[in-house]
Amino acid sequence: MRSTRRRTLTAALCAVLAILMLALVSCGGGGAKNISAAKSIADLAGAKIAAQAGTFHADALNQISKVQGSTYPEFADLLIALKSGAIDGYIAEEPTALAICLSEESLDYLHFVNNDTGFEATDADTGIAVGLKKGSELTARINEALAKVTTEQRAALMEQMVKLSAGKEIGELAVSAAEPENPVGTLKVAMECAYEPFNWTDLGTPSAGAVAIYEPNGQPAAGRYANGYDVQIARYIAASLGMKLEIYALEWDSLIPAVQAGTVDAIVAGMSPTAERAKEIDFSSVYYSSNLVVIIKK
Repeated sequence: MRSTRRRTLTAALCAVLAILMLALVSCGGGGAKNISAAKSIADLAGAKIAAQAGTFHADALNQISKVQGSTYPEFADLLIALKSGAIDGYIAEEPTALAICLSEESLDYLHFVNNDTGFEATDADTGIAVGLKKGSELTARINEALAKVTTEQRAALMEQMVKLSAGKEIGELAVSAAEPENPVGTLKVAMECAYEPFNWTDLGTPSAGAVAIYEPNGQPAAGRYANGYDVQIARYIAASLGMKLEIYALEWDSLIPAVQAGTVDAIVAGMSPTAERAKEIDFSSVYYSSNLVVIIKK
């Protein structure tokens, strides 16, 4: 159910990549290192650990002593690499690990704790916030809307999105607002639509709460829908502001340039408000905080 709904062009390309990786491994890529008993990141020395390029996860690789680190352009590529044996594990947010392990019984994750047994990380590194153009008047309005969502509601929504991304049924959404009958303006939001449970793509039949993905020409894409934690937060924000929501699927490296150029109004894409990014764009208050873990094979 889940695989048929969410198979995208990126996934198809990843399948080709997987075949190539399997060929390389079978030709002598070296045996995998068993890191299932690791209690801290210090125990990962010598392992092949990867992360998505351009993220704090990639920076965190540098904290692991003597690791065989590598990066991949798309988050979906990491899963393919792990399953093929090209890597021993990859860095992810804990909700992502929960969602993947719920769907992939052969996988597990190492339960590290930030700044204890895990990676050194600040609240800005592991929190996620809405990215906006410098000086945007939307920042204060979005912060006002987010302030009304309790910590309990945020946790409950994430739990729902983890289940939904694995194809399981959920009840009434923990975070929602009535959509305006007569919206004033349009909130154009960008995300990858490829980072479960924060955001993903449904093909054909939309899952509960999914919304249409829009083409660059401003028209809904036929049979393509976005869902996930970021999508539900974007829906809530747009409704709270009395605006119509339009979601655009962009590659990770295109998100900040798009909001800077005014092509979209906001980034709601599991993006951390790091100091480096804050030099380029403004951020709302944090709408979710997580823990960095490493996804592995059982």
